[in-house]
Amino acid sequence: MRRFDGIRKDPVPRVNSPLATSLVRQRWLRLLVVAGALCGACERSTKPTTQSGRSPRATIEQLIAARGSGSYQSMSEFIVPKSDHEVVTTLMAVDEFLHANKALCDHVRQEITVGLSQAINQSYWSAHLGVFSPYVELVDQHDDGETATVSFTIDGRVPVQHAELVLWEGAWRYDPGGGYDPKLPAAFRRMARGLRDVLEDLKGGRLDVAAIRAEPDRLAEEIRVRLLPGVKMLPAPPDQQP
Repeated sequence: MRRFDGIRKDPVPRVNSPLATSLVRQRWLRLLVVAGALCGACERSTKPTTQSGRSPRATIEQLIAARGSGSYQSMSEFIVPKSDHEVVTTLMAVDEFLHANKALCDHVRQEITVGLSQAINQSYWSAHLGVFSPYVELVDQHDDGETATVSFTIDGRVPVQHAELVLWEGAWRYDPGGGYDPKLPAAFRRMARGLRDVLEDLKGGRLDVAAIRAEPDRLAEEIRVRLLPGVKMLPAPPDQQP
């Protein structure tokens, strides 16, 4: 059973330095879906899936594809009913944030410099979304009859992680366990709003592009400040909860 371990709300570092990026990754971003135990200890199985016309692996493949195409409503077909709303709502908020990030980076790349657009890129927030992470490669499936696991790697890295599924009314469905905090969607939407505000201020001349070219840290600091309200909304890890 995976669970969300929270995101530390330490003072926000400057977003455009290697040290800042490292701190953000290590201290703030915890897995929205934590992948559980290593699959190396799991017994691989080639048992045919007779209970459902869609195998566990195909279920995860279609779930990832639906998210990738923005077909959020169709995702519910592949998720256990007790969790489908939470999973879909969270991913929609994360994608809203990522779209806002891309729009800002594209504008900075075109109007200021390529280097600065790379330095302010916030896409690493989506690097640890379990089976919804970028560059997921499915490896194998293990079917126990009424439950199943699909093992996968992220960006070709070990350890191998796994997604759990259960048989629900004759079809395999992804079961994320207790991995989604109700605070997450609002936090990511607020962070997306912060990035959109920065973009609008750049387009509207309220942020001085000439000054940013001379001192790129100005934009990095502006992004840090605009993200902070959303970051403060993120749930704390268990060791920091009252």
